[in-house]
Amino acid sequence: MGGVIIYKKGGPLKSAFIYTDEFAQYEYAPTHPFKPIRSKLTYELCRRYNLLDRPWIKIIKPEPLRLNQLTIFHDEEYLRTLAIASLGGLTPEMMEYGINPREHPGLAVGPEILRFGLGTEENPIFIGMYDYAALTAGATFLGAELLVGGEVEIAFNPLGGFHHAAKDHAEGFCYINDIAVTICHLLKRGLRVAFIDIDAHHSNGVQDAFYEDDRVLTISIHESGKTLYPWSGFENEIGKGRGKGFNVNIPLAADSDDEVYVSAFKEIVPPLVKAFNPYLIIAELGADTHVSDPLTHLSMTNNGFCETVKIIKGLSPLILAVGGGGYDLYKTARSWTLAWSILNEIEPKDEFLGAVGGMMYGPELDVGSLRDKTHYSTGSVKKKTKGEAERIVGYIKRVVFPIHGIH
Repeated sequence: MGGVIIYKKGGPLKSAFIYTDEFAQYEYAPTHPFKPIRSKLTYELCRRYNLLDRPWIKIIKPEPLRLNQLTIFHDEEYLRTLAIASLGGLTPEMMEYGINPREHPGLAVGPEILRFGLGTEENPIFIGMYDYAALTAGATFLGAELLVGGEVEIAFNPLGGFHHAAKDHAEGFCYINDIAVTICHLLKRGLRVAFIDIDAHHSNGVQDAFYEDDRVLTISIHESGKTLYPWSGFENEIGKGRGKGFNVNIPLAADSDDEVYVSAFKEIVPPLVKAFNPYLIIAELGADTHVSDPLTHLSMTNNGFCETVKIIKGLSPLILAVGGGGYDLYKTARSWTLAWSILNEIEPKDEFLGAVGGMMYGPELDVGSLRDKTHYSTGSVKKKTKGEAERIVGYIKRVVFPIHGIH
């Protein structure tokens, strides 16, 4: 593990908020639900609540990863095609591989592009998409480098978490799998990684990448594939070969609320992570579990989200957090602002509270604060969702726990 600093507890907390205004300059399409501007809304909200101007917090601008860094996970042909399809002029990476997009107009717009998952409604072709994807991957990679180098203990990339992208194609709004790329680099350095995904969607791209690898513990708690894309992530998908028992899925029924979600998380995640004992945790903090999210069907508030983040915070001294999904923009910014405050052990304080004219806007309009009102389901809905969660938890304890020596 040459060059790796072994973390030792002690001293002041150090953290990095990895951000650039360039994140918000990209747009998939005017009507596309994925809005990179969420990262800017989160940054501004963290500023407003005095969560960034602290001596131990660094705001660091990322750089895009180069093609030779991305090929540790992604197929070169796919990356070349992604770069060509961007049609944004020559980038240094294109020049490195002798690619001129002007010489490939058919490939950029032709039907063959579809085999790479590009040009679909989910993953449209837009100017600069390669640069955008390489930059977001660079931000996640940078966070890992800062952690491994001993410079910080907490790193957050609000525009990371593209957990659906595969080795050779784009999928589910994701062009480059920043998580898989980063984990591959960490494995090359001899480090064990736990990936915890609390996004409402199953992390199929990360699962597929490490399904037969016992050096990565992948845990995804999400809305069941019976009712939500990517229609996978069932409890019996537990890994294969050396990786058997190191891929864990907790699929919850639609309408599951905070109580059901947090209870299932507490039962499964802490025991597995403690038994695995990773060098660091990568946590995808998708905020699309919120009851208001237009693309999902869970009934959570950011109270359950925050409780889950607190649990993750207590599982490792080194945490790399990435954003993930969240399609109610202001609710998402609010959740990620709260997550940043929890990871840094700071109580949010509105610096503009009481100012003339007020400062209430999108994030707080409905409740007057960052926190949601408490909401729990009842009756037959609660009985159904709780019963399904208990069934899933029971299965994992019977089948997966023994593999890790948990009794």
